[in-house]
Amino acid sequence: MSVTRHRAVRARKSGSAEEVIPRSERLENTRAAILESALEHFARDGFEGASVRKIAAQAGVNHGMIRHIYGSKEELWQEAITFLFERLDAAVNVDAEIASGMDDRTLFETYVRRYVHYCAAHPEHARIMIQQSAMAGPQLEWAAKRFIRARHMVMYAPMKRLREQGQLPDLDPISLTFCLAGSCQTYFLLAPEVRALAGRDVFSPEEVEHHAQTVIQLFLRS
Repeated sequence: MSVTRHRAVRARKSGSAEEVIPRSERLENTRAAILESALEHFARDGFEGASVRKIAAQAGVNHGMIRHIYGSKEELWQEAITFLFERLDAAVNVDAEIASGMDDRTLFETYVRRYVHYCAAHPEHARIMIQQSAMAGPQLEWAAKRFIRARHMVMYAPMKRLREQGQLPDLDPISLTFCLAGSCQTYFLLAPEVRALAGRDVFSPEEVEHHAQTVIQLFLRS
């Protein structure tokens, strides 16, 4: 038995997670915890208001570790936004469907359904972008150039064809895109208000799917 395997077996017997989990995996878990915490704080307090010390405390790491890994608050923000949009792409990406030649109407329904489910799972995404938009500044410009513009372009051609066919409202494409995004996001951003008014849990699987279908029917014409 190798020395490494022997140590792992001893660690299992002693219950030491430190020895069982590889160092690279522990580092990746630490990074994920930091970025999740950073997203929550940036969403609530904005870039200027967020505290690196509080982000570290919530992530369960030493403040110095964030400085060691990311160097600066600006770099931490950029890494958090990168993490945010990579997570969005993993959940919503329709490149395979586009490549397969899926018809535009089904593609739109697929995209909306995936995006609504993402918004329900991660309402902090919309919160952080609304917070950053309210403050404007270089952080928003960086995010728009690096991620947002490209994401908006994914559905530009299919939605253009659907507008020309009369299956989507023939409106300005930028306005229509933001109307669609708002329809997908707002229900979950205002979850406490919906509960207070209608007694609904907007995050229940049934309610999420119901909202996805509502958005699809709101925009698509028969």
